Amino acid sequence: MNSQEEQALSVLIPVFNPGPYLDPALGSVLDQLGDGDELVIQDAGSTDGTTAALLAAAERDPRIRVVVEPDDGQSDGLNRCLARARNRWCVWLNADDLVLDGGIAALKREIAAHPAVDLVIGGHRLLRADGSTVDEFPGHLLTVEYCVVRGIAGFSGSIAMRTEFLRSVGGFRNDLNTVMDLELQLRMAAAAPRQVLVDAPVGALRLHDASKSSNLGRQFVSESHAVRQAYAKSAGLRVRAFGSTILHVVLLVTWPVRLPPAYRRVRAAIRAMK
Repeated sequence: MNSQEEQALSVLIPVFNPGPYLDPALGSVLDQLGDGDELVIQDAGSTDGTTAALLAAAERDPRIRVVVEPDDGQSDGLNRCLARARNRWCVWLNADDLVLDGGIAALKREIAAHPAVDLVIGGHRLLRADGSTVDEFPGHLLTVEYCVVRGIAGFSGSIAMRTEFLRSVGGFRNDLNTVMDLELQLRMAAAAPRQVLVDAPVGALRLHDASKSSNLGRQFVSESHAVRQAYAKSAGLRVRAFGSTILHVVLLVTWPVRLPPAYRRVRAAIRAMK
């Protein structure tokens, strides 16, 4: 197997009525994929014109592989993509998010430099609906303690996962609707993966009115609390997990205040003074 095959990526995208965010998401990936890479898309039967657009795109570009069929939600769609993935590495990208310029190359450089790893984790940006940046966050190595206390160690679109490793831990949990990323990272951390960090932002998570993050706050809190407690095996870690749930509620309630650019500028100025 040559080096290009060793680094080849399957980008998994579950789709259902993504609206205007689909084209930027696809473009952010296709502009960076090599000939051996692929975009594996599961369309659950979109009714907003997405299906026709995807099938037309697949006709033009053989790297795009689209299946249109009903599924049981985002996790089921991802598992169907995972089952069809042909390459040694996977990246999970939602249809309203982005891979940043140079992100794929950054992941592949680390894969080439560390061929035995299971995970390559980069930083990410948080975007508003219009694409402007809210903040930027580094990636962290996956450990159970970190994910229980702090949440996800990296945005899904900033992580390359060895395909066989992802399959070996069971893929994505179909019974979760909002925190399948956190639960997957906890499950991967518990499997003691070989992992390396990318010292740069790789992907971007977009917040908008139709996103789960904006509409399912109560479910986010409930599911994340249950997942954290399930992996908190010591009394001390369970207490810290409970504290993280309280903080999660506070962050959700105050998010409208913390999102505007003026707040972020003040926060950045305070950080710079420390």
